[in-house]
Amino acid sequence: MTGQRCRHWWPLAVALLLSATPAAAQSSFADHTPLDWSGVLTGAFLGFLLLPVAYNIAFFLILRERFLIWQGARVLILIALTITLSSLPLDPWFPRHGFARQVLGDLLFDSAIAIIGLFLRSLLEPGVISPRVYRLLGHQVWLVALTSPAMLLHPCPPLFMALRNAVLVGVLLLLCFALGQAIARGSRMARFQTAAWSCLIAVGATSLYHDIVLGRPFALFLYALFAALALEMLLTSVGIGDRLMRLKHQHDEARASAAALAIMAHTDPLTGLDNRRGLAVRFAARRPRAVAIVDIDLFKRVNDDFGHDVGDRVIVAVAGALRSERSYVARLGGEEFALLLYGDQPQQEAEMLRRRVTQAVAREVAGLGWPVTASAGISLLDSDSGFAEAIKAADLRLYEAKAAGRNRAIGPRDAVQESVAA
Repeated sequence: MTGQRCRHWWPLAVALLLSATPAAAQSSFADHTPLDWSGVLTGAFLGFLLLPVAYNIAFFLILRERFLIWQGARVLILIALTITLSSLPLDPWFPRHGFARQVLGDLLFDSAIAIIGLFLRSLLEPGVISPRVYRLLGHQVWLVALTSPAMLLHPCPPLFMALRNAVLVGVLLLLCFALGQAIARGSRMARFQTAAWSCLIAVGATSLYHDIVLGRPFALFLYALFAALALEMLLTSVGIGDRLMRLKHQHDEARASAAALAIMAHTDPLTGLDNRRGLAVRFAARRPRAVAIVDIDLFKRVNDDFGHDVGDRVIVAVAGALRSERSYVARLGGEEFALLLYGDQPQQEAEMLRRRVTQAVAREVAGLGWPVTASAGISLLDSDSGFAEAIKAADLRLYEAKAAGRNRAIGPRDAVQESVAA
């Protein structure tokens, strides 16, 4: 047994823990029923393992991270192994001392080892282990599976057992190397997992020291192992919780960045109005009665005489003047704006907003020396009109208004409407 524990110290210790000889104890109840401590430990351990299962399921439903699947599988395998190694009856398929139950226990044990690499590589942060180490952690599944028959052969050929021992030692060294590489690259999860597994390694090393050097078993081995397993699950859960919180923070930041980029892609930075792309989205979401294109007359003169900073102030003033509860305004670029008109009298609404431009600029940008006016082209929508078609029709009427002398609006059924200068 000592040699076997040298090869697989912790699963054997779990078996010893769960199938220990029951100790008769007197309860505090009147009937003095003997207490089966093996059953108590089994039940307590199973109850403790159910908590990570619920924990992993709950968080997987939120974040869909793969390492939660592998951790849940590890815990479920450990639960099944606990039941298999306990004194619980599993008749008729797996009698307590039958060969089928022994095979089931061996397969569960190897399954627990096989998926550790898959769990670790999905748990660690991206980029903290090299691509080769990442691939090797996945290969240990089939390597362990190839050597599993060694546990079922009695006697097992020495060469085959040596191969299994080499594979298991290689798995251990690979896990240690992956953790060391991840820690060197600044991985928080590697530190958590190293702390979680170090207690198990310490208990196993202490037990081996007692068996090999002192020649007697470690008296507190079972208690120490149970505490180490409990601590491993606890620290792993804490580490997973830390990773989940950081993932959630990253997801929130990515979502906020995406929202900010979407706003930037649809917004004019100078006026805060939607640009042409945002206008198209608004048009599709709420179809207007009419579309108008409004253009500042002789705007180049403002830039040439007073500079672009004053020109920007004029554009901001015009943007404010074109805002209305019955319309939606966007800046198409330069000195050109677009209006989505929702009221019952869209042409009158467009003309009213166009006239407000002169007053707003005179109020907010003093000292220009002449009134700033605007021209507009208006297109009424029918049931078949699309966004591009409506914009094109309004733009053509804007050219008509410019050609007719500016400072006016032209609609589909209207003659030229000259405005009175403010």
